[in-house]
Amino acid sequence: MALSALYNLVDAFWLGRWSKEALAAPGVAMPFVFFIVSFAMGFGNAGTALVAQFTGAGRHREADKAAGQSLLILMVLVAVMAAPMRFFAPQILRLCQVPSAMMPQATVYIQIVMAGLPLMAFTFAYGAVLRALGDTVTVVVIGAVSNGINLVLDPMLIYGFLGIPALGVAGAALATVVSQAAAAFACYALLMSGRAGLHVTPADFKPDRELLTKTFKIGLPAAIGNSSNSLGFMVFQLMVNTLGVTVIGAFTICWRLIHFFHIPSQSLAMAAAPIVGQALGAGKPELAHRAVRVSATIVAIGMLVPATFLVFGGQFVASLFVNDPGVIEEAGRFFQLVPASAYLFGVIMVLTAAFYGSGHTTPAMIIAILRLWVLRLPVSYVLCFTLALGSVGIYWGMVAGNVISAVAALLLFVYVDWQRPVVPEKKADLQESEVTAADVVALDPESVIEEP
Repeated sequence: MALSALYNLVDAFWLGRWSKEALAAPGVAMPFVFFIVSFAMGFGNAGTALVAQFTGAGRHREADKAAGQSLLILMVLVAVMAAPMRFFAPQILRLCQVPSAMMPQATVYIQIVMAGLPLMAFTFAYGAVLRALGDTVTVVVIGAVSNGINLVLDPMLIYGFLGIPALGVAGAALATVVSQAAAAFACYALLMSGRAGLHVTPADFKPDRELLTKTFKIGLPAAIGNSSNSLGFMVFQLMVNTLGVTVIGAFTICWRLIHFFHIPSQSLAMAAAPIVGQALGAGKPELAHRAVRVSATIVAIGMLVPATFLVFGGQFVASLFVNDPGVIEEAGRFFQLVPASAYLFGVIMVLTAAFYGSGHTTPAMIIAILRLWVLRLPVSYVLCFTLALGSVGIYWGMVAGNVISAVAALLLFVYVDWQRPVVPEKKADLQESEVTAADVVALDPESVIEEP
């Protein structure tokens, strides 16, 4: 996740030196990208839950089949959703009130990125099913190589080098697509080779009615929650767009920095989810509870210092990305208000691993809708436009959404019955002699996580 966030920070670093319009273009385009990917990844969460629970129950062939169905759903969904976004980009951006000075660069960026989005989706889907097996290393290695490619190509394509013309925003988008293509190819090669714990065959991609039905039942609430989150962010970005290029540029930098510092909480939630799934599949609900509690504790302690640093030093960090005094001043207003609430929500967000890992995804959907549509958007609109507080009103809307939804998440974790597995009950026909070391890791609580 840090490598993924580094993509955005590298783009911001180079584009901020090209122009503030170029810096803001990815910020305008990213909500559309996140909307498509987050909707599809709701079904990726379903794949994680099913693969983890089948693995915990010792039913490895069914886990492979569930992985194949998850990859199939994600690729089809992203390809179908990205096509209209690419071909109608100018109309969509005008509808979102993107400033005219930014339209050419934002249009080019979103058209190129959308063309490569299925490649990104394949890598995300592959990472989701590997996490269900407890493998978080393989995709990190692939991501490191892909990020290295992006790191080299970004300045070359943005500014021109060795006969390559300077492409500006288009160069940043092309660098992203090329690096994503390299990652997707590596994932596909590993998938077909049967390495990294998966043994998916071409037959596993053939639609399976029972598994697809189960995947949709689990994945749809997660997809609605994820996509409503991203759609809400698109509406939120529309509000930001009405405040001018300076605010858009500052918000783009600040949001990416918040996202970067938010990685530990997201990562611990992603790590806890497959442990929850494997534990429930193995009939060990207390291990599932313990994984979530330990993860939340780690985030609460580990993120206290970074969150404090953003409050007092965020404006200085933003100044490293852009030279415009107005953008830097606006970033200071953002960091005075938002990081403390983002820290609180990050700690509580780890608790949603219980819902994703167990396959009971409706509570996570409720939290997502509450955070943006009930709290952040209405509060931001009233404070920004009705009470005329401008960008400060928008930042207070973010604070309200983070704090109140964090409380709601804690209550849902305590009172919702999420400890029932979702895979069909079936006695595993695995003989004792066939149990491998990987099975022991999946089933033995002490080999997965220790008490703090």
